[in-house]
Amino acid sequence: MLFFETLESLSPWWWVAAAFAIGAVEMATGTAVLIWVALASLVMAVFLALAPGLSGEWQITLFAALSVALTFLGRWLVYRYGDGAKLNKTLNQRTQHFVGRSAKVLEFEGGNGAVEVEGMRWRARWAAGQASDIGTSVRITGADGMVLEVEAG
Repeated sequence: MLFFETLESLSPWWWVAAAFAIGAVEMATGTAVLIWVALASLVMAVFLALAPGLSGEWQITLFAALSVALTFLGRWLVYRYGDGAKLNKTLNQRTQHFVGRSAKVLEFEGGNGAVEVEGMRWRARWAAGQASDIGTSVRITGADGMVLEVEAG
């Protein structure tokens, strides 16, 4: 077939170019899947440089096998060793960043109310049996969704 004959006549640099093109698509989409396919393309460039007479059928077969193998290996490595998410468990939980800080009481009624932290108003829930006067300071002890849990200071 013409496709396989064309592959046999190409230099390894075409595989490098394919790796950069696939890498660019990965950067645009952010899927974290195509990076392994791009790496397989780079490995194919090395294979073709070491074995320049590699047939087109073998190039496609090796590329497909490498893509699948590197994808599984890469996903396993990320799962096993992590991607840094454990270091910052509160990245998308803004209220968790307030734990341990002070807040100013804006409203209080029956264990619920509102506090001000960094100039922003937040709903708050007081610990059982505690009360605070408006304008006083309370300590943030936890967060439940978008509600801050506070103690009288």
